Amino acid sequence: MKSEKGKEGFLNYYRTLFPSGKEFKQFIECLEKPNLPVLRFSPPQAARLWSLWREKGLSWQPLSWYPYALLWPKEVAYGQLLPGFKQKLFYPMNAASLIPVLALQVQPDDMVLDACAAPGGKTLFLSEFIGRKGRLIANDLSRARLTRMKQVFKDYRVYEVAIGYGNAATIFRRFPNYFDKILVDAPCSSEKHVFNSPKHLKEWSTNRIKFLPKRQFALLSGLFLALKPGGRMVYSTCAVTPQENEAVVAQLLKKKEGQMKLCPWELATPGGPGLPGKYEVNFDLAQVRRILFNQEGLDPMFVAIFEKIKEDQLS
Repeated sequence: MKSEKGKEGFLNYYRTLFPSGKEFKQFIECLEKPNLPVLRFSPPQAARLWSLWREKGLSWQPLSWYPYALLWPKEVAYGQLLPGFKQKLFYPMNAASLIPVLALQVQPDDMVLDACAAPGGKTLFLSEFIGRKGRLIANDLSRARLTRMKQVFKDYRVYEVAIGYGNAATIFRRFPNYFDKILVDAPCSSEKHVFNSPKHLKEWSTNRIKFLPKRQFALLSGLFLALKPGGRMVYSTCAVTPQENEAVVAQLLKKKEGQMKLCPWELATPGGPGLPGKYEVNFDLAQVRRILFNQEGLDPMFVAIFEKIKEDQLS
């Protein structure tokens, strides 16, 4: 009998997901290969950061699809201190993590919820789009992670973000039909992290694949009630499994049929369509975004965009 636990169980399970030997090899290489972070900065800091880099003779190479994130300079070995880091002029993150925030399309006056916000990198990014009339709440279920996130906000001098603690699936009780935009960067299998952590790989079991989709679906179902009619909700994970991505999307579309729709993908970002499979309802896989196999130095990422249908649009 094949193992369902530990490293052997992990490899056995993902061989079923990538039955082609070539694809499975690509998958493992994707997990093993470290990708350099990009250095995201806010537009008002561009001139100051550029001046510091010019003094040191560093190459200034923005991402091809987002101008306010720099590639790691080729003149500096990874891990060395870069100009602007001590001044908190940029935030290092994997480029794939930019995509869910860009997909949310936040406007200055929006009421925005980052439902599973810690450690706070995406919240920092979101805060740059919020104007005086807007509001941003960063919520998380872990007090320890919230403490670390608060320190991140303090380090980057971001004080206008409200902090929430609790189960995001029940936020609608305090904020029914309240938010214009909700980011649900959900807890997930995070295969790349697990594979490179001996402790977490030893603890891995197929039970994760059974439990996490239920938690993700509960989050989306509850947060739907906190979303304004006409509002936008972005669902993202760094998981590879269809059970946590396409299957969750299909389940929500079935439960909220006529109340929620999947938005077409219109951003010029890397990635491809979702993975085909037998899901509860059929939907256009080109409307979701998948990052796999080290595409352009990006870690795995899945993103789907939902819109809550207004009552006057209901059939």
